[in-house]
Amino acid sequence: MLPLSVTLAGLLLLPEALWAGGYLDSAHGSSSAGVERSATTSFATGNCLHCHETHASVAGSEPAPTAGTPSAYTLFATNFNTSAVPGSYLVADNVCFYCHSASATAQVVVNGDYATTFGGDASGTLPQYIMEAFNQRSYHNLGDIHNFVDGESILFPWYSEYSNPCNACHNPHLAKRNYQDFSAPLSSAISKPTDHFNLWGQTELMSSYSSYEAPYANATSTAREPDGSTTADGSKTADYVGFCTNCHNTSNTIYSTTLARNLRSIDWSSSGDKHGGLVREGLLDSLNPYTAAAATKSNFLLSCLDCHEPHGSSNIMLLRKRVNGGDLSATITTTNVMGALCRQCHKDDAAASAGTNTVGKWQYIHHYSSDRPYSPTQCALCHGSGGSNPPPIPCGNCHFHGSDDSWAGARQTNRKTF
Repeated sequence: MLPLSVTLAGLLLLPEALWAGGYLDSAHGSSSAGVERSATTSFATGNCLHCHETHASVAGSEPAPTAGTPSAYTLFATNFNTSAVPGSYLVADNVCFYCHSASATAQVVVNGDYATTFGGDASGTLPQYIMEAFNQRSYHNLGDIHNFVDGESILFPWYSEYSNPCNACHNPHLAKRNYQDFSAPLSSAISKPTDHFNLWGQTELMSSYSSYEAPYANATSTAREPDGSTTADGSKTADYVGFCTNCHNTSNTIYSTTLARNLRSIDWSSSGDKHGGLVREGLLDSLNPYTAAAATKSNFLLSCLDCHEPHGSSNIMLLRKRVNGGDLSATITTTNVMGALCRQCHKDDAAASAGTNTVGKWQYIHHYSSDRPYSPTQCALCHGSGGSNPPPIPCGNCHFHGSDDSWAGARQTNRKTF
């Protein structure tokens, strides 16, 4: 039997901000485009009772309480099924999916991937619904999120064993429709996990990092993310670094049941990752807009969502299918074939017209460019045997979060010093 405090939460859980208009200004509370479950159309659009039922099942047209036990927070269905199979989620596994999926039975809501909504991809080419986004090759494992957040009661005191893992990043009573007004930071859909009762990204922007350069949304027209304008300083993009590192940092240990290991620690400070605040070593033969901006910026700190999708992707590691104004040339199925991602911002041999002069090969940038990290001598130290044409090193051996970009510490004698 659920605790009384949980079963009555539908009446009492509303945060103070809601009474001041927070919910009425949210995507769910909008009187024109908010929640409107098909079984409860007698209530006004945006009414709380489309999600929360004060008694039992409405007209018996949606999941009824099991054995007389109402759903947590008096929701019309189970909040989250902790036994759900990641990557194969069903509508009944998560109350959010009753609206946010192609198979929605309550209200169909379209939410395109980040690469579609903010990255300039053609509408309809990537998953258009949240559940479908989670059911791809890689995804945020909702069960892992639930276990982690529920287990950190000091960091996340608002979360309980009956909570929904989607709420770790979204406060459903505050979240706005940012995909319809994506050039306005005030239309934020996210709440920082440790600050659940406020929206994140309204004033917390990537422009707070002087080294941020907004990537292209369309490389042909040089339009920038997130809105296709020429704004390049990140003043229209939420601070996803501050948001994501609220959990993904060097202090938290997050176990991945999918990978069967702890996730890598993320350090985006000046002493951490080279795609973070660590000062770069040369230009590394970058592409625009980074090459053009290099004269005024000593480093380029990236937003997490410049490369990653927040929900899921057909690539591994939630890597976007479209980066820096162009679609990736191949699906990334292993860390050893990351070149399709790298060549969106760095020159491969073909783009440099050097080295092997081949698309997806990286001889020039590693060994012959003026910014090369390794002199082309003593090849066997890193590549092993192979005569005059040694085999390339798998990308994943050197390039990953937390890497110092070295093949092996003992082999640094062959590394060029800048």
